[in-house]
Amino acid sequence: MMDRGYFEDLLGQLEPLALAMDRTGDTANVHLLFRLVHNLKSSVAQEGQVALATEVHHLEDTLDRIRRGRATWQTDTCDLVMAVIDRVRATLDGPGEPEGTAGPEPARPEATQASAPPPPEEVFENPLADPMGPATPDLPRPSPTWGLALTQLEADGASLATALGQGLYRIEKLFRRGLSRETFNALPVLEDIRELGTLIAQDPPWEAYDAGPEEQIVKFLFASTRTGAELEAILFDPLIVIQPPAALQTRPRTALRMLVMEDNPTVAGLLNYILSKHGECAVCEAGTEGLAYFRACWDRGEPLDLIVLDLCLPDLDGDEVLRAIRRDEAARGLRPPNHHCLVLMNTASLDLDRMKAALIMEPDGYLLKPINMDLVLELVEDLKAKRLTPAR
Repeated sequence: MMDRGYFEDLLGQLEPLALAMDRTGDTANVHLLFRLVHNLKSSVAQEGQVALATEVHHLEDTLDRIRRGRATWQTDTCDLVMAVIDRVRATLDGPGEPEGTAGPEPARPEATQASAPPPPEEVFENPLADPMGPATPDLPRPSPTWGLALTQLEADGASLATALGQGLYRIEKLFRRGLSRETFNALPVLEDIRELGTLIAQDPPWEAYDAGPEEQIVKFLFASTRTGAELEAILFDPLIVIQPPAALQTRPRTALRMLVMEDNPTVAGLLNYILSKHGECAVCEAGTEGLAYFRACWDRGEPLDLIVLDLCLPDLDGDEVLRAIRRDEAARGLRPPNHHCLVLMNTASLDLDRMKAALIMEPDGYLLKPINMDLVLELVEDLKAKRLTPAR
């Protein structure tokens, strides 16, 4: 005899979740539905209801595809959930089906669609598109593309990742309340994300999770150079591919992008002549002009690889410019040394105090005038080996 109280409790949770998903489209509800349907499938199978267990299993498969981003929630999906609920209740009220009797296979929601099902990896051409309008730097903004709310700094981090050719991915995981901050930060899923890429955002943050309901979905948005197939072979949790690595969809890089910030026309001309043989090189005579060019490169998705920066510029000191560069990179979530812009400080000064002050801002080297061009070219060749696609 099936335990009516136990099954009615499961069904009582399934129905409002399906209706909420149909109304809001919040994928957190899909994860909760999947877990409940999984438990329901196991329970009816243990009761010997083979045909019913098969029907529930089809629903579980459908929800699994949706929670992995491989199918979309349709009105038919809600109908399928309701049909399973009705079948379970009918089984509770009646004698049930004999062992081994298989009923008709339920219709799958994706089979009713006129178009083909969506591909495993959904590619969004513009990861910064935001139909909700602009957001302030401090407040999160919802985005149907990312699937969770991002602050402006987090959105900049996602933009930076795509500009560097990384893919964007999301993991959604069900948690119970009660984990300490230290335990939460040491979770295997977070350790895997840190090892495989860069965590961009978590929603809700730990404070909201700790004050939230007993069970809730936490979403993790991260960037990685690996493909979705490579990540799925490592990660246990369902992976949603927001945008695959750019290497899969854009032309390979064949030239470095460089900038010389120097007010001495002779030095600037020499550096420009040498560096232009190894990539694209621009020259700016002032700090404000150079910073504007640096930021414009980010905005169009072409971040600079190398800057040769004079310590003494007419409007800003070089250490001020370097401080602004590193602050911009940090705001975008960029972690050295793999992809940040290499900055060589260039000066004729032997003022050790100024050099030490600039070192705090993390330059990648110092050049004393007259410049040792062999040292510069050695660094350029190393950059080309790391960042450019070899010619075939």
